Amino acid sequence: MKRSFKDDFNMMSMLLIPIGVAVNIVGFQIANVLRLPIFLDTIGTILIGVVAGPWVALLAGLITNLINGIFNPTYFPYAITSMAIGLGVGYLAKGGMFKNIPKTIISGIVITFIAVIVSAPITVLVFGGATGSTGSLLTATFLASGQKIWSAVFASSFIFEIADKVVSVLIVYFIVRKMSNRYLSKMNYGTLYMKRESNN
Repeated sequence: MKRSFKDDFNMMSMLLIPIGVAVNIVGFQIANVLRLPIFLDTIGTILIGVVAGPWVALLAGLITNLINGIFNPTYFPYAITSMAIGLGVGYLAKGGMFKNIPKTIISGIVITFIAVIVSAPITVLVFGGATGSTGSLLTATFLASGQKIWSAVFASSFIFEIADKVVSVLIVYFIVRKMSNRYLSKMNYGTLYMKRESNN
């Protein structure tokens, strides 16, 4: 089923954007307050990507980072990362990659690579390799062990991103599993994830 860019932005998708952004921001604040080694700021974007498609998720990721950037300006440059994640998730979801746990975990790994490839250069070129986050401590450890700045940032980014993204996609998987077929049928790509109705 091919859908145009315009088709993706229907009323149901537009209504889902503020919900997804709110989930992202709450997750981000919880991770910040608790000083968790993961970010939890893409759960809403991933959820939107699964049921509403790549372009809606891209917009949700952008809005999230613009809002988070108000509280912590270091998040502004990483809006590109959030947009890339939204796009990647949407296309993975269109391919049915959130239909079971193994595929969902594979999707989490793919999204990790997307996040690292986009965000690591930002960390090095914009922030000199350190943003003051928990990941910066690991980067410093790698640097102290003799690694170059690029390999240190890529390695530390991968370690934190894979934990964050696998946890995030699994949370989304279980949320989608709990959604009713009636609701999923109204979403752009929700029909891919509708459950079989029992004949009993």
